[in-house]
Amino acid sequence: MFLFSLILSVVFSTSASAYNVKIDGIYYYLGAKTAEVTYGGEKYRGEVVIPSSITVEGKEYTVTSIGNSAFYECSSLTSVTIPNSVTSIGASAFWKCTGLTSITIPNSVTSIGEKAFQFCSSLTSVTIPNSVTSIGYRAFYECSGLTSITIPNSVTSIGNDVFYGCSGLTSVTIPNSVTSIGKYAFEFCSSLTSITIGNSVTSIRESAFYGCKGLTSVTIPNSVTSIGRSAFDGCSGLTSITIPYSVTSIGREAFRDCSKLEDVYCYAEKVPSTDASAFEGSYIEYSTLHVPGSALSSYKTTAPWSGFGTFKALEGTE
Repeated sequence: MFLFSLILSVVFSTSASAYNVKIDGIYYYLGAKTAEVTYGGEKYRGEVVIPSSITVEGKEYTVTSIGNSAFYECSSLTSVTIPNSVTSIGASAFWKCTGLTSITIPNSVTSIGEKAFQFCSSLTSVTIPNSVTSIGYRAFYECSGLTSITIPNSVTSIGNDVFYGCSGLTSVTIPNSVTSIGKYAFEFCSSLTSITIGNSVTSIRESAFYGCKGLTSVTIPNSVTSIGRSAFDGCSGLTSITIPYSVTSIGREAFRDCSKLEDVYCYAEKVPSTDASAFEGSYIEYSTLHVPGSALSSYKTTAPWSGFGTFKALEGTE
């Protein structure tokens, strides 16, 4: 029996482990008709190709998921091919796979779990398919080698810390399907030079773009009603900000230490409520505030807006 199992490269687990079968070097946990890729006694190495189905004792199982911590800290793993049968990638599935350089996520996947690719520092690019609707907390946290990311129109929210510390990321387009950008979502993405925010986003939460020193300009869409605390704090390369008429509140230190700020275009006729620290350290006494002509006097007499050095009526509102 042992020889027969060896020839088929199938090993059954008899211990209380996370897997109950190993086939061709991959560990699986078997359900009634499905199989989940999981971890076992040895770390995965090199290139791993996950099949869409496996056969155990004459019964076929469809591989539908990559379980929690399946490839956890497999530092010698370089690439993974995921089949179209997989619908979910579990929490911490590829946590700290520092040697992982590429991964293709198929159109069948609908969710990427929290911390799924956290600390995958060699990962350079990721394309998220149109089937994905949610990206979990810290999913790509400190993937410092990541230079590009494609977020599809199927995603409705970007969770907290999702791209925190992705210091190699240069540009991001947030699609119109996204309604909220989580706390610290792009914090310390220091190479980010351009950001396009879709027109369905209603709130930019706390520290969403904190420390994005490469950003030079930001246009906030008309759908946004609130800008969270420290949302653009420490964006020292920022020279221009466009705030739409829809914004009613701006959090503390939202634009603090934006030391190169030259122009702020605020289209709100009613002065947005904010704290005195909103533009702290941004030298606004040397900057120009552009606002509707009808609201000039209100901005001039309301702190911290009154601290701007120059006031101008927006074109067409004089």
